[in-house]
Amino acid sequence: MQKPSGTENHTQATQKAGRPLSGPVARSDEHRHALQKAAGEMLSARQVSSLTGLSLQDINEMRDARKLLAVEIEAVVVYPAFQFSKSAIDPIMSEVLNAHKEDHPWVVMDMLLTKDDAFGKSILQLVQDKDHGAITRYIAQVEGDGFS
Repeated sequence: MQKPSGTENHTQATQKAGRPLSGPVARSDEHRHALQKAAGEMLSARQVSSLTGLSLQDINEMRDARKLLAVEIEAVVVYPAFQFSKSAIDPIMSEVLNAHKEDHPWVVMDMLLTKDDAFGKSILQLVQDKDHGAITRYIAQVEGDGFS
């Protein structure tokens, strides 16, 4: 069977390196970097505390409960600023995060930032537009309530 175009050089390169997963790992790293760039400003736990008035312990508990979106970048936990409205967690964002509480934070960030063909924009844009109807349909779909 003929290999798809471009895979032969990739296969040779990864085998030479002795790391058969080096290609997928590199693509994963590139994708995370693209997501980080698309997400914009990232806040430390201390910055989130100053913004919201929450204690660091509360922030950690909310992160662990997936009520705050946090990702690890170079061994440092950071919080995308887009999830906050004024000095609080955006209530619509809280609903979306709750629907994704079982998903890995990087997967959630990808889902938030990628254009959803059904809505014609990203879920983050729907949150920022305060499009309650679209968000309700999206959450129902995520939770498997039968909306399509």
